[in-house]
Amino acid sequence: MYFLTYSAHFDRDKGVDAGRLCLRHLQQGTVGIWISATSHSTKQFPESFHQWGGVIPPEYRVPELKNWQVLTKPIYMPQVKGVEGNFYKINPHNVVTDKGGKRGDFGIHRDANAPGSLGCIVMTGDRFKDFENALASLRKQGVDELPLFVSYS
Repeated sequence: MYFLTYSAHFDRDKGVDAGRLCLRHLQQGTVGIWISATSHSTKQFPESFHQWGGVIPPEYRVPELKNWQVLTKPIYMPQVKGVEGNFYKINPHNVVTDKGGKRGDFGIHRDANAPGSLGCIVMTGDRFKDFENALASLRKQGVDELPLFVSYS
């Protein structure tokens, strides 16, 4: 079984702090790691996942959310500023955090309006291309979606 993890530390450097998006398999271990980010530097702080524009919330801070699900088939969004290409949707589409924050419209995409995002997980073009190749390989194996687990320290 394949799954994704996203983890990050905040307030380590000036600007946007990077995290790691990892593709893992229960028997094979870590298959891929991509340096990536979520949110802008002004919204990367503890508990910012309750606010619009903050980091993607960890699933354990969203009542009744066991995990996020990342679709392996991209949605082509060339007209959307900041995405300007493929977008891998993260479900559920809209959630409410345990402190009442309304969040949603998350995905994984190339950071076309660098640096940062509004809570999506983004990465540079070369890293994103490698991520897309990994997801294309999984689609060929019949994997339609991947569980995603999020954590911060």
